[in-house]
Amino acid sequence: MKILSKYITRQAVITLFFTMGVFTFVLLLARILKQLSDMLVNQKVGLDIVGYFVLLVTPNILSFSLPMAMLATALLVFGRMSADNEITAMRSCGVSLGQVMAPVILLAAVMSVLCLYINANVAPWCKFQFKTMFVRLGSERPMALIQEGTYIKDFPGYVIYAGRKKENLIEDVMLYTLDDSNNVISSLRAEKGVVTAKPEEHKLLLDLYNVRGDLRDQKDPTNVHKIHPDTTAARYPIEMDLSRALRQARASRQLSDLVFSELLGEIRDLRRRGIYPAAALVEAHQRVAGAVACLAFTLIGIPLGIKTSRRETSVGIALSLGLALCFYFVTVLANTLKSRPYLYPEAILWSPNLFFELLGLWLLWRVARA
Repeated sequence: MKILSKYITRQAVITLFFTMGVFTFVLLLARILKQLSDMLVNQKVGLDIVGYFVLLVTPNILSFSLPMAMLATALLVFGRMSADNEITAMRSCGVSLGQVMAPVILLAAVMSVLCLYINANVAPWCKFQFKTMFVRLGSERPMALIQEGTYIKDFPGYVIYAGRKKENLIEDVMLYTLDDSNNVISSLRAEKGVVTAKPEEHKLLLDLYNVRGDLRDQKDPTNVHKIHPDTTAARYPIEMDLSRALRQARASRQLSDLVFSELLGEIRDLRRRGIYPAAALVEAHQRVAGAVACLAFTLIGIPLGIKTSRRETSVGIALSLGLALCFYFVTVLANTLKSRPYLYPEAILWSPNLFFELLGLWLLWRVARA
Protein backbone atom coordinates (compact mmCIF):
# COMPACT_ATOMS: atom_id res chain seq x y z
CA MET A 1 0.00 0.00 0.00
CA LYS A 2 2.88 2.39 0.70
CA ILE A 3 4.17 1.99 -2.83
CA LEU A 4 0.67 2.54 -4.25
CA SER A 5 0.08 5.63 -2.10
CA LYS A 6 3.45 7.08 -3.13
CA TYR A 7 2.67 6.42 -6.79
CA ILE A 8 -0.74 8.14 -6.66
CA THR A 9 0.62 11.01 -4.54
CA ARG A 10 3.48 11.59 -6.97
CA GLN A 11 1.10 11.63 -9.94
CA ALA A 12 -1.26 14.03 -8.14
CA VAL A 13 1.47 16.44 -6.99
CA ILE A 14 3.09 16.64 -10.44
CA THR A 15 -0.29 17.22 -12.09
CA LEU A 16 -1.25 19.78 -9.45
CA PHE A 17 1.88 21.84 -10.06
CA PHE A 18 1.27 21.71 -13.81
CA THR A 19 -2.40 22.71 -13.67
CA MET A 20 -1.81 25.33 -10.98
CA GLY A 21 0.92 26.86 -13.12
CA VAL A 22 -1.33 26.94 -16.19
CA PHE A 23 -4.36 28.42 -14.42
CA THR A 24 -2.28 30.94 -12.46
CA PHE A 25 -0.43 32.08 -15.57
CA VAL A 26 -3.61 32.47 -17.63
CA LEU A 27 -5.51 34.34 -14.89
CA LEU A 28 -2.48 36.48 -14.09
CA LEU A 29 -1.95 37.36 -17.72
CA ALA A 30 -5.62 38.21 -18.21
CA ARG A 31 -5.63 40.51 -15.20
CA ILE A 32 -2.37 42.43 -15.50
CA LEU A 33 -1.44 42.30 -19.20
CA LYS A 34 -2.35 45.96 -19.78
CA GLN A 35 -0.64 47.17 -16.59
CA LEU A 36 2.50 45.21 -17.39
CA SER A 37 2.69 46.60 -20.91
CA ASP A 38 2.28 50.14 -19.55
CA MET A 39 4.96 49.59 -16.93
CA LEU A 40 7.47 47.97 -19.26
CA VAL A 41 6.91 49.95 -22.44
CA ASN A 42 5.69 53.34 -21.30
CA GLN A 43 6.93 53.96 -17.79
CA LYS A 44 10.21 52.12 -18.38
CA VAL A 45 10.37 50.80 -14.81
CA GLY A 46 12.90 48.15 -13.88
CA LEU A 47 12.26 44.44 -13.81
CA ASP A 48 12.47 44.52 -10.01
CA ILE A 49 9.38 46.75 -9.86
CA VAL A 50 7.58 44.54 -12.36
CA GLY A 51 8.50 41.47 -10.30
CA TYR A 52 7.19 43.12 -7.11
CA PHE A 53 4.00 44.05 -8.97
CA VAL A 54 3.45 40.44 -10.08
CA LEU A 55 4.31 39.15 -6.59
CA LEU A 56 1.58 41.29 -5.01
CA VAL A 57 -1.07 40.21 -7.53
CA THR A 58 -0.28 36.47 -7.46
CA PRO A 59 -1.84 35.57 -4.04
CA ASN A 60 -5.22 36.93 -5.17
CA ILE A 61 -4.94 34.83 -8.33
CA LEU A 62 -4.04 31.74 -6.29
CA SER A 63 -7.32 32.09 -4.39
CA PHE A 64 -9.04 31.12 -7.65
CA SER A 65 -6.43 28.96 -9.36
CA LEU A 66 -5.79 26.56 -6.43
CA PRO A 67 -9.35 25.10 -6.28
CA MET A 68 -9.49 24.94 -10.08
CA ALA A 69 -6.10 23.21 -10.18
CA MET A 70 -7.21 20.69 -7.56
CA LEU A 71 -10.30 19.89 -9.62
CA ALA A 72 -8.25 19.48 -12.80
CA THR A 73 -5.77 17.27 -10.91
CA ALA A 74 -8.52 14.91 -9.75
CA LEU A 75 -10.00 14.74 -13.26
CA LEU A 76 -6.68 14.16 -15.00
CA VAL A 77 -5.14 11.68 -12.56
CA PHE A 78 -8.21 9.48 -12.16
CA GLY A 79 -9.20 9.88 -15.80
CA ARG A 80 -5.81 8.59 -16.91
CA MET A 81 -5.80 5.76 -14.35
CA SER A 82 -9.30 4.76 -15.44
CA ALA A 83 -8.36 4.89 -19.14
CA ASP A 84 -5.31 2.69 -18.48
CA ASN A 85 -7.48 0.26 -16.41
CA GLU A 86 -5.23 0.85 -13.42
CA ILE A 87 -8.19 1.39 -11.08
CA THR A 88 -9.80 -1.84 -12.29
CA ALA A 89 -6.53 -3.70 -11.65
CA MET A 90 -6.18 -2.22 -8.17
CA ARG A 91 -9.75 -3.12 -7.20
CA SER A 92 -9.32 -6.65 -8.55
CA CYS A 93 -6.34 -6.99 -6.19
CA GLY A 94 -8.51 -6.09 -3.20
CA VAL A 95 -7.66 -2.39 -3.00
CA SER A 96 -10.78 -0.37 -2.25
CA LEU A 97 -11.69 2.85 -4.02
CA GLY A 98 -11.30 4.67 -0.71
CA GLN A 99 -7.68 3.56 -0.45
CA VAL A 100 -7.03 4.74 -4.01
CA MET A 101 -8.65 8.10 -3.30
CA ALA A 102 -7.03 8.70 0.09
CA PRO A 103 -3.75 10.32 -1.12
CA VAL A 104 -5.59 12.78 -3.37
CA ILE A 105 -8.15 13.60 -0.66
CA LEU A 106 -5.30 14.24 1.79
CA LEU A 107 -3.60 16.48 -0.78
CA ALA A 108 -6.88 18.37 -1.26
CA ALA A 109 -7.17 18.89 2.51
CA VAL A 110 -3.63 20.29 2.64
CA MET A 111 -4.41 22.61 -0.29
CA SER A 112 -7.58 23.76 1.49
CA VAL A 113 -5.56 24.76 4.55
CA LEU A 114 -3.00 26.53 2.35
CA CYS A 115 -5.74 28.29 0.40
CA LEU A 116 -7.44 29.37 3.63
CA TYR A 117 -4.22 30.95 4.86
CA ILE A 118 -3.79 32.75 1.54
CA ASN A 119 -7.41 33.94 1.48
CA ALA A 120 -7.43 34.98 5.14
CA ASN A 121 -4.11 36.79 5.44
CA VAL A 122 -1.74 36.82 2.47
CA ALA A 123 -4.10 37.93 -0.32
CA PRO A 124 -5.73 40.84 1.61
CA TRP A 125 -2.33 42.14 2.76
CA CYS A 126 -0.93 41.95 -0.78
CA LYS A 127 -4.04 43.62 -2.18
CA PHE A 128 -3.60 46.62 0.13
CA GLN A 129 0.12 46.79 -0.61
CA PHE A 130 -0.71 46.76 -4.31
CA LYS A 131 -3.10 49.70 -3.90
CA THR A 132 -0.43 51.77 -2.15
CA MET A 133 2.50 50.53 -4.24
CA PHE A 134 2.70 53.55 -6.54
CA VAL A 135 2.49 55.99 -3.61
CA ARG A 136 5.38 54.26 -1.86
CA LEU A 137 7.26 53.95 -5.14
CA GLY A 138 6.78 57.68 -5.71
CA SER A 139 8.50 58.48 -2.41
CA GLU A 140 11.33 56.00 -2.96
CA ARG A 141 11.96 56.07 -6.73
CA PRO A 142 9.92 58.92 -8.21
CA MET A 143 11.79 58.96 -11.53
CA ALA A 144 10.54 55.42 -12.20
CA LEU A 145 7.00 56.79 -12.36
CA ILE A 146 7.76 59.80 -14.54
CA GLN A 147 7.30 59.00 -18.20
CA GLU A 148 8.43 61.30 -20.95
CA GLY A 149 5.63 62.99 -22.89
CA THR A 150 2.82 61.72 -20.64
CA TYR A 151 0.67 63.26 -17.90
CA ILE A 152 1.47 61.34 -14.70
CA LYS A 153 -1.35 61.05 -12.14
CA ASP A 154 0.35 58.65 -9.72
CA PHE A 155 1.38 61.45 -7.34
CA PRO A 156 -1.65 62.26 -5.14
CA GLY A 157 -2.74 65.88 -5.48
CA TYR A 158 -0.59 66.55 -8.55
CA VAL A 159 -0.45 65.93 -12.27
CA ILE A 160 3.05 66.08 -13.75
CA TYR A 161 4.16 66.26 -17.35
CA ALA A 162 7.82 66.02 -18.38
CA GLY A 163 9.00 66.38 -21.96
CA ARG A 164 12.36 64.75 -21.17
CA LYS A 165 14.04 63.19 -18.18
CA LYS A 166 17.57 62.22 -17.27
CA GLU A 167 18.59 60.84 -13.88
CA ASN A 168 16.88 63.24 -11.42
CA LEU A 169 16.45 66.08 -13.94
CA ILE A 170 13.25 66.71 -15.92
CA GLU A 171 12.79 69.28 -18.67
CA ASP A 172 9.82 71.03 -20.25
CA VAL A 173 7.76 70.49 -17.10
CA MET A 174 4.05 71.11 -16.56
CA LEU A 175 2.68 70.80 -13.03
CA TYR A 176 -0.96 70.94 -11.99
CA THR A 177 -1.82 71.11 -8.30
CA LEU A 178 -5.21 69.67 -7.30
CA ASP A 179 -7.35 70.11 -4.20
CA ASP A 180 -9.26 67.30 -2.44
CA SER A 181 -12.05 67.58 -5.04
CA ASN A 182 -9.53 67.33 -7.91
CA ASN A 183 -10.03 70.98 -8.86
CA VAL A 184 -6.94 72.64 -10.35
CA ILE A 185 -5.61 75.30 -7.95
CA SER A 186 -2.42 76.05 -9.88
CA SER A 187 -0.96 75.29 -13.29
CA LEU A 188 2.75 75.91 -13.77
CA ARG A 189 5.19 75.42 -16.62
CA ALA A 190 8.92 75.28 -16.03
CA GLU A 191 11.98 75.01 -18.19
CA LYS A 192 13.40 72.28 -15.96
CA GLY A 193 13.06 70.70 -12.56
CA VAL A 194 15.16 68.68 -10.12
CA VAL A 195 13.51 65.76 -8.32
CA THR A 196 14.75 64.75 -4.87
CA ALA A 197 13.20 61.91 -2.88
CA LYS A 198 12.93 61.66 0.92
CA PRO A 199 11.74 58.06 1.33
CA GLU A 200 12.11 58.01 5.12
CA GLU A 201 9.64 60.92 5.35
CA HIS A 202 7.50 59.86 2.35
CA LYS A 203 8.14 63.25 0.78
CA LEU A 204 9.17 64.39 -2.65
CA LEU A 205 10.98 67.67 -3.36
CA LEU A 206 10.54 69.25 -6.78
CA ASP A 207 12.62 72.34 -7.56
CA LEU A 208 11.27 74.08 -10.66
CA TYR A 209 13.33 76.68 -12.53
CA ASN A 210 12.22 79.48 -14.89
CA VAL A 211 8.57 79.06 -13.96
CA ARG A 212 5.49 80.73 -15.33
CA GLY A 213 1.83 79.89 -14.86
CA ASP A 214 -1.49 80.63 -13.19
CA LEU A 215 -2.33 80.52 -9.48
CA ARG A 216 -5.90 80.15 -8.26
CA ASP A 217 -7.63 80.85 -4.99
CA GLN A 218 -7.38 77.62 -2.98
CA LYS A 219 -10.71 78.34 -1.27
CA ASP A 220 -12.48 79.08 -4.56
CA PRO A 221 -10.46 77.41 -7.36
CA THR A 222 -13.29 77.44 -9.91
CA ASN A 223 -13.73 81.23 -9.74
CA VAL A 224 -12.01 82.58 -12.85
CA HIS A 225 -12.03 86.11 -11.39
CA LYS A 226 -9.63 85.02 -8.64
CA ILE A 227 -6.98 83.57 -10.96
CA HIS A 228 -3.55 85.22 -10.82
CA PRO A 229 -2.27 84.79 -14.39
CA ASP A 230 1.26 85.05 -15.71
CA THR A 231 2.91 84.31 -12.38
CA THR A 232 6.68 83.97 -12.86
CA ALA A 233 9.56 82.77 -10.69
CA ALA A 234 13.20 81.96 -11.25
CA ARG A 235 12.92 79.10 -8.74
CA TYR A 236 9.78 77.51 -7.36
CA PRO A 237 10.31 74.70 -4.78
CA ILE A 238 7.44 72.30 -4.08
CA GLU A 239 7.30 69.67 -1.35
CA MET A 240 4.87 66.82 -1.99
CA ASP A 241 3.68 65.04 1.14
CA LEU A 242 2.98 61.50 -0.05
CA SER A 243 2.42 60.26 3.50
CA ARG A 244 -1.00 61.95 3.43
CA ALA A 245 -2.03 59.66 0.60
CA LEU A 246 -0.82 56.64 2.58
CA ARG A 247 -2.83 57.75 5.61
CA GLN A 248 -5.90 58.22 3.46
CA ALA A 249 -5.44 54.77 1.93
CA ARG A 250 -5.16 53.17 5.38
CA ALA A 251 -8.22 55.06 6.62
CA SER A 252 -10.29 53.99 3.60
CA ARG A 253 -9.34 50.31 3.56
CA GLN A 254 -12.08 48.11 2.18
CA LEU A 255 -13.23 44.83 3.72
CA SER A 256 -11.29 42.89 1.10
CA ASP A 257 -8.09 44.64 2.29
CA LEU A 258 -8.45 43.41 5.90
CA VAL A 259 -6.71 40.28 7.15
CA PHE A 260 -9.02 37.77 8.80
CA SER A 261 -8.42 38.89 12.39
CA GLU A 262 -9.20 42.50 11.42
CA LEU A 263 -12.28 41.34 9.54
CA LEU A 264 -13.57 39.47 12.60
CA GLY A 265 -12.89 42.57 14.70
CA GLU A 266 -14.94 44.64 12.24
CA ILE A 267 -17.82 42.15 12.53
CA ARG A 268 -17.74 42.31 16.35
CA ASP A 269 -17.56 46.10 16.30
CA LEU A 270 -20.57 46.42 13.99
CA ARG A 271 -22.60 44.05 16.14
CA ARG A 272 -21.76 46.02 19.29
CA ARG A 273 -23.10 49.10 17.52
CA GLY A 274 -26.31 47.27 16.66
CA ILE A 275 -25.52 47.00 12.93
CA TYR A 276 -25.91 43.70 11.12
CA PRO A 277 -22.52 43.13 9.39
CA ALA A 278 -23.90 41.66 6.16
CA ALA A 279 -21.04 42.71 3.88
CA ALA A 280 -18.36 41.69 6.39
CA LEU A 281 -20.00 38.30 6.94
CA VAL A 282 -20.15 37.67 3.20
CA GLU A 283 -16.45 38.57 2.90
CA ALA A 284 -15.49 36.24 5.78
CA HIS A 285 -17.60 33.33 4.50
CA GLN A 286 -16.31 33.84 0.97
CA ARG A 287 -12.71 33.39 2.10
CA VAL A 288 -13.46 30.16 3.98
CA ALA A 289 -15.80 28.77 1.30
CA GLY A 290 -13.20 29.49 -1.38
CA ALA A 291 -10.66 27.42 0.55
CA VAL A 292 -13.04 24.53 1.19
CA ALA A 293 -13.71 24.48 -2.56
CA CYS A 294 -10.39 22.62 -2.98
CA LEU A 295 -11.91 19.65 -1.15
CA ALA A 296 -15.36 19.98 -2.76
CA PHE A 297 -13.89 20.15 -6.26
CA THR A 298 -11.75 17.08 -5.57
CA LEU A 299 -14.73 15.04 -4.36
CA ILE A 300 -16.61 15.69 -7.57
CA GLY A 301 -13.51 15.52 -9.77
CA ILE A 302 -12.55 11.96 -8.77
CA PRO A 303 -15.77 10.20 -9.89
CA LEU A 304 -16.06 12.40 -13.00
CA GLY A 305 -12.49 11.47 -13.92
CA ILE A 306 -13.23 7.77 -13.47
CA LYS A 307 -16.46 7.97 -15.47
CA THR A 308 -15.03 9.98 -18.36
CA SER A 309 -11.99 7.66 -18.58
CA ARG A 310 -10.08 10.18 -20.67
CA ARG A 311 -6.36 10.82 -20.61
CA GLU A 312 -6.47 14.08 -22.60
CA THR A 313 -5.37 17.17 -20.67
CA SER A 314 -7.73 19.42 -22.65
CA VAL A 315 -10.81 17.49 -21.50
CA GLY A 316 -9.85 17.76 -17.83
CA ILE A 317 -9.09 21.45 -18.06
CA ALA A 318 -12.33 22.13 -19.96
CA LEU A 319 -14.38 20.31 -17.30
CA SER A 320 -12.51 22.20 -14.59
CA LEU A 321 -13.25 25.55 -16.20
CA GLY A 322 -16.94 24.68 -16.62
CA LEU A 323 -17.45 23.59 -13.01
CA ALA A 324 -15.36 26.47 -11.67
CA LEU A 325 -17.41 28.92 -13.74
CA CYS A 326 -20.60 27.65 -12.09
CA PHE A 327 -18.99 27.89 -8.65
CA TYR A 328 -17.71 31.44 -9.05
CA PHE A 329 -20.95 32.58 -10.68
CA VAL A 330 -22.72 31.77 -7.42
CA THR A 331 -19.95 33.64 -5.55
CA VAL A 332 -20.56 36.73 -7.66
CA LEU A 333 -24.30 36.37 -7.12
CA ALA A 334 -23.86 36.23 -3.35
CA ASN A 335 -21.71 39.36 -3.43
CA THR A 336 -24.42 41.26 -5.29
CA LEU A 337 -26.81 40.41 -2.43
CA LYS A 338 -24.67 41.98 0.31
CA SER A 339 -27.22 44.74 0.75
CA ARG A 340 -30.05 42.19 1.18
CA PRO A 341 -29.17 40.27 4.35
CA TYR A 342 -32.68 38.78 4.56
CA LEU A 343 -31.70 36.58 1.59
CA TYR A 344 -28.76 35.16 3.60
CA PRO A 345 -26.03 35.69 0.95
CA GLU A 346 -23.46 33.99 3.21
CA ALA A 347 -25.54 30.78 3.01
CA ILE A 348 -25.72 31.12 -0.79
CA LEU A 349 -21.90 31.19 -0.82
CA TRP A 350 -21.80 27.72 0.69
CA SER A 351 -24.39 26.18 -1.65
CA PRO A 352 -21.91 25.24 -4.46
CA ASN A 353 -19.60 23.54 -1.95
CA LEU A 354 -22.48 21.60 -0.44
CA PHE A 355 -23.85 20.66 -3.87
CA PHE A 356 -20.48 19.52 -5.22
CA GLU A 357 -19.70 17.52 -2.07
CA LEU A 358 -23.07 15.75 -2.01
CA LEU A 359 -22.98 15.10 -5.75
CA GLY A 360 -19.40 13.89 -5.52
CA LEU A 361 -20.20 11.49 -2.66
CA TRP A 362 -23.20 10.15 -4.56
CA LEU A 363 -21.14 9.63 -7.71
CA LEU A 364 -18.41 7.91 -5.68
CA TRP A 365 -21.01 5.61 -4.18
CA ARG A 366 -22.22 4.76 -7.69
CA VAL A 367 -18.67 4.12 -8.88
CA ALA A 368 -17.87 1.97 -5.84
CA ARG A 369 -20.93 -0.21 -6.51
CA ALA A 370 -20.10 -0.65 -10.20
